Amino acid sequence: MNTVFEFRQCGIEHLDIVLDVESETLQSLERPDALRRNSLEMWRRVLQPPHYCLGAWVGEELAGFSVLYIPSGEDPDNLAAMLKNVDVRDYVPANYKICIVRPRWRGRHLQFQLGQRLAAEAKTRGINLLCATASPYNGASVKSLLDLGYREDSRVEKYGFERILFYQIN
Repeated sequence: MNTVFEFRQCGIEHLDIVLDVESETLQSLERPDALRRNSLEMWRRVLQPPHYCLGAWVGEELAGFSVLYIPSGEDPDNLAAMLKNVDVRDYVPANYKICIVRPRWRGRHLQFQLGQRLAAEAKTRGINLLCATASPYNGASVKSLLDLGYREDSRVEKYGFERILFYQIN
């Protein structure tokens, strides 16, 4: 049976649901270092403008979501500043910050669909460089980023772990 997902923006009013999805997903991982728990402050920040959180809903259930993070000024979370193989001066950057899918909804290409829709949203905002990181142990995320057209730039230390830094010219 094909499930029809409704894609719509998540806001600060969805904070508790987002935290539940994150918690459920983290508990299901075989490798705890494949995904890190985010701070409450970070969730409060990314669920409000200028950032954009897109959810995939089945009725009232949030099946998964992803975040377009818009760095500003000297933002330490600006992944573009870490790129080694791209001259970022000609680009307007943002981060494909996170994508989390509830375990029972995996296998339906939600990471890919959410990533495509975030790239489209970024384009409407004039963003032409998307950056992301993934744990080398998170095969699903690495595959999804490559399928979305991201290129591997380098290995970096981020969030206390080794991560692969990816970019996509949008």
